[in-house]
Amino acid sequence: MTLGTVQLGMPYGIANQLGQPDESVAGRILDAAMEGGITCLDTASVYGSSEQILGTYFEQQARSAHIITKIHLTVDHETTITHVEEQIEASVQRSMERLQTSCIPAVLLHRPNVLGMFGDKVTELLRKQVKRGNIGTVGASLLSYEAQEFAANWQQLQDDFYEIIQLPINVMDRRMFANGAFDRLRNANKKLFARSIYLQGLFFLQPTELKGNLQVADRWLTLLRTCADQEGMTVPELAFSYIHHMPGIASIVFGAETPKQVEDNIALLATPAISERTLQVLETAFSEVPELVISPSMWAV
Repeated sequence: MTLGTVQLGMPYGIANQLGQPDESVAGRILDAAMEGGITCLDTASVYGSSEQILGTYFEQQARSAHIITKIHLTVDHETTITHVEEQIEASVQRSMERLQTSCIPAVLLHRPNVLGMFGDKVTELLRKQVKRGNIGTVGASLLSYEAQEFAANWQQLQDDFYEIIQLPINVMDRRMFANGAFDRLRNANKKLFARSIYLQGLFFLQPTELKGNLQVADRWLTLLRTCADQEGMTVPELAFSYIHHMPGIASIVFGAETPKQVEDNIALLATPAISERTLQVLETAFSEVPELVISPSMWAV
């Protein structure tokens, strides 16, 4: 398992009720993760103060963790490869300073559309960072499963150089299976890190808590609770088990606002696999979930 630390650096998640934790609470959240056996942490340069919090925490610790951060590149039709190189250099150096490290264990492209635009030129720039010892492992964080976008980046992503692929995946979102992206990634032996397994907290909301255009999710959340009840599980157990027992998933990235939420998620590792009967029901039941429900960028709440 991997602790996602976006919540430590900024208010995040539709079900977030506590906002960004202060430094003391953030420290206890990280303590709970370390004590629970979690040694992989996910962050990004655009996650508010998350990188600084991790850097400060581990500067005071005898123990260490495998930290994954992300490079966010701004590109458009006027961007040149020189500008991309400058952004990569600046982002890596900034993350190293914030994390207080001379080598970042793993760096992901926060959105790999730059690969479709510049091809292997970007890959070579990242190889230079690895050769210089600034980066250990390289990968990419996918934001969507839009078939055309995935195809544009796939020529580069299938290179063994990109070892880790982080992807949004959950029981309601079947786009990665429909367009073949999941099978391609798995067959290419990528280390798949599943994030958004609770759909950024949407799975935890009651119908009365749905606002704006998300009220359309009522039907699907009711169906999710029904499937969980029939399996004798809670919604978190069903959602976690669905991903945890999925062949090809290397790690689950989860976030937490409190130490107890960390402990609760670690406890879910003991959740048994979902029955084949219920898996078939889930595959059919959630085959036509509206994109509005499964795409947080479209939420207007």
